[in-house]
Amino acid sequence: MKIFRRGIPVRQRTVVLFLFAVLLPSCVLGYLGFRTFHQRRESLRRVLESNLAVSADAALRSIEAAFFEDERRALEAAPFRCPLEADPAFPDGCPRTDGSGRRYFLLDEAFRIRWPRTGAIEEADPGGASPPNADDSLEQDLRRAENLEFAKKDGPRAAAAYRRCLSSPLTGGLLARALAGLGRCLLAQNSFDEASRVYRDLASRCGGLLDEAGHPYGLTAAFQLSEIHRRRGNGGESLRVLLDAYRDLRQGRRPLGLATYRFFSAEIETAFSDGRIPETFSDLLHEFQTARGGASLYEEDLVFSEFLRDAVIRPLREKLASGRLGEDSARNRFLVGTGEQSRLVAFTNLENLRPGRAFTGGYCVELASLAKSGPAGTALKAGDPTGVLAQVIDESGRDVSTGRAANALDGSLTLSLRRYPLPWRFVFSQPELGALRRSAARENVLYGLLLGVIGALMLLGALLLARDISRDAESTRLKTEFVQTISHELKTPLTLIRLYGETLQRQERLGEKERQGAYEIITKESERLSHLIDNVLDFSRIEMGRKEFVFRKGDLAETVRATLESYRYHLEKKGFAVKADLAPSLPEATFDQEAVASVLVNLLSNAMKFSPGAKEVAVRLRRDGSRAVVEVEDKGLGIPPEEMGRIFQKFYRASEKSGTETTGSGLGLTIVKHIVEAHGGRIEVKSEPGKGSVFSVILPLQGPEKDAP
Repeated sequence: MKIFRRGIPVRQRTVVLFLFAVLLPSCVLGYLGFRTFHQRRESLRRVLESNLAVSADAALRSIEAAFFEDERRALEAAPFRCPLEADPAFPDGCPRTDGSGRRYFLLDEAFRIRWPRTGAIEEADPGGASPPNADDSLEQDLRRAENLEFAKKDGPRAAAAYRRCLSSPLTGGLLARALAGLGRCLLAQNSFDEASRVYRDLASRCGGLLDEAGHPYGLTAAFQLSEIHRRRGNGGESLRVLLDAYRDLRQGRRPLGLATYRFFSAEIETAFSDGRIPETFSDLLHEFQTARGGASLYEEDLVFSEFLRDAVIRPLREKLASGRLGEDSARNRFLVGTGEQSRLVAFTNLENLRPGRAFTGGYCVELASLAKSGPAGTALKAGDPTGVLAQVIDESGRDVSTGRAANALDGSLTLSLRRYPLPWRFVFSQPELGALRRSAARENVLYGLLLGVIGALMLLGALLLARDISRDAESTRLKTEFVQTISHELKTPLTLIRLYGETLQRQERLGEKERQGAYEIITKESERLSHLIDNVLDFSRIEMGRKEFVFRKGDLAETVRATLESYRYHLEKKGFAVKADLAPSLPEATFDQEAVASVLVNLLSNAMKFSPGAKEVAVRLRRDGSRAVVEVEDKGLGIPPEEMGRIFQKFYRASEKSGTETTGSGLGLTIVKHIVEAHGGRIEVKSEPGKGSVFSVILPLQGPEKDAP
C-alpha cells in the first residue's frame, strides 16, 4: 500500500503537467482546425447551392422552350394533306408516326376523323340508281322471299323468289340482301356451283356493304365460299379462301369497325389454330403464321381511332369552343389518361389545308416515348456546363427514362414545368454538394482519428513516463528499505554473537551447560548471518549476470535431509513441529547442492516467518516421472490472491499486509525462482489465506538442458 500511495503524487504531477502543457493546447488547436474546415465547407456549400438554383431555373426554361420548339416542328412537318389528296411523297398512304412515337390525326370541321382510317362504310350505291318509286315494291318482293326462306323453310320457292328480285334493277343494300339470300338457299340445296357464282358476285358487287348484323357482305361471302369448298372435300381451297380473307382484313381492304375486325380475325385464327389441319396443308399453315406474325397497320389505325373518339375529340372540341389556345400559332396541348397510359395531345388549326374548309391536325404521344426521345431526354443527356445533373420523375416517383424507382438525390432542387402540361418533376442536383459532404465526412474522420491518435500517444507517453517515474521512486524506496532491513537483520545476529562472546570472556565461572549453550547460539547466529550475507551476494551476482552453478550428480534426498537437519534448530526454537516425508528410492539427480540447499532454507525461513499461529511445517520429496518435486507446506497466514503475482519480485515483502511483524530482505523468493529456473525447473504456489501455503519446486532429474541459463 505504501508503494501505491507514495507513487500517486508523482503520477498526478505528471498527468497535470501533461494536461496543461500538451493535451489542452492540442485540444484547442484541434477545435480551431475543425472550425476552420467547417467554415470553409459552409462557404463552398452556399456557393454551390446558389449555382444550383440559378442553373436549375435556366435548365428548366431551356427544356420548356425545347418542348415548344419540338412541338412546332412536329406539327409543321406533319403530312396533313396526305389523307385528303394523293401525295407523291407518300405513295403507300399517310405515315402513321414520325419515328419518335407520335401518331398523327386529322379532323374535319364536324370533328369527324379523316385520318387514321376508322372503318366507316361508304354510302355510295355500287349498282347505280334505282328507278323512281321502285324501291317500295322491290322491298316487298324481297321480304316475301325472306319469309319463304326463314318462316316457311321452303328453300326452292325462296330461291325462285330471290331470282325474280334479282331480275329487277336492284342496287345497294337490296341487291346485297337478294344475292346473300339466293346463296343461302342454293347452299342449303347443295347446289355448290351456282352458290359459288352467287357469293363471288356478292363479294365483287357488294363486298363493302354491311348486313343487318353489321358484318361486311364481302367477308360473309368469303366464309360461305370456304364452307362450300369444305363440303366438296376441297380442304386446301377452303383454307385458301380464309387465308385471303385474313390478309384482306389485316391490310384494311375491308372497311370494318374494331369489334368486327377482331371478331372475324379470331374466327379465321381459330380455323387455322385448332390443330386439325392435315400435314398436306402445312404450306398454307406456314403462310398463315407469316401473315399473322407481322403487324396489322389497319388494326393499329382502328385502335387509334377508337382512342381519338373516346378520349381526344371531346376535350379538343371544348378547348376550341372556349377560344383558349396555347402559345404560338393557335396551337394547344393537353393530357389524356393517367399513370403509365398518359398521353400528350398537341393540335393546331389548319386554315389553308383546303379552301373554305376548317381542319384540325395534331398528334398523340405516350409520355414514356416523350421521355426517351423528347426534348427533356435530349437536354438531360447533353448535361449542363455548370455540372448540374437532372432527373425526370413521374407522379409515382419513378425515373421516366428508365421506369425504375428514382433515387433520392442529396441536396436536390425539385421544379415543375410552368407552361407545358406534363406531370413530371425535374430534380436538379449538384454532384459537388455530395462530393463536398463526403469530403467533409472523410476529413472529419481522418482529422479526428489523427487527433485521437496523437492524443492517445501523448497520453500513453505520459502514463509510461509516470509509470517509469513511479517505478524509479518505488525502486529507490525499496532499496532504501532493503538497506535498513538488511542492516537490522545483520545487526541482530552480530549483537547476539557479541553478547555471548563477552559473556564467555568475562564469566569465568560459567557451567559447562551454559558455556555449551552460548557456543551453540554463537554458532547458529553465525550460520544465520552467513545465510543473509549469501542471499545478498547471490542477488548481487544474479543482478550482474555472474551467478554460476556447479551441476553434479548426487543424492537429492540426502541434500534435502541434511539441509532440513541443519535448519531444524531454528524451527524447533520457534516452536515449530517439523514433518519430513522423503522418497527413499529416488534416483541420482544432476543439480547444484548449495543452490538447492539455499532454495530449501529460503522456503523454510518464509514458512517460519509467516506462521504466527499454527506452527507446523512439512517437507516432502517425491518423484513425478522424470522430475523430482520438493514441497514445503506451512499452516500459516497464506497469500492473498492479489499478491500472488508479486511475491517473486525483488525487495517485495508482505509483512504489513500479513498482519504480523516479520523481517527479511525481500530477496529470498527472487533467488529461489532464479535458482529453480537455472536448473530447468519451475516453482508453483498454492495458497489459501488463513490456511497456509504449499511451495512446490519441480526439478528435472537429468539437470538443465544445455541452453538453459
